[in-house]
Amino acid sequence: MHPVRDAGLLELGDVPEQGADIAPGLRLVPAPGHTPGHVAVEIRDGEETALIVGDSVHHPVQMPHPGIGSCVDIDPARAEATRRSLLAYLAGTGTLVLGTHFPPPTAGRVRAHGDAYRLTSVPAGVRH
Repeated sequence: MHPVRDAGLLELGDVPEQGADIAPGLRLVPAPGHTPGHVAVEIRDGEETALIVGDSVHHPVQMPHPGIGSCVDIDPARAEATRRSLLAYLAGTGTLVLGTHFPPPTAGRVRAHGDAYRLTSVPAGVRH
């Protein structure tokens, strides 16, 4: 980021609570708690949707236990609230979830499992 900033090309902006479309099929979704301004990235292609969760969900173990945080979350309570909200939103939607820090399998779909959630893996190359 330093070279971009030093060249005068860095533009910062706030992502509104409802998210922001930044290009066709590409949307930023606020995911506060890990760091100020943290976002998840939603990608759409026709009827298919994927969400790169970034640092809002560090590991699949947080799905059945969203209260487990990361030692690097700036605001742990807000990070947990974001995780709970994202997981509730994603459960059963068919959205492909891409975990930035997930061990293999790094992609899957969120399913409700009792009062918690579970990641159902999706093998590479499989659509819906």
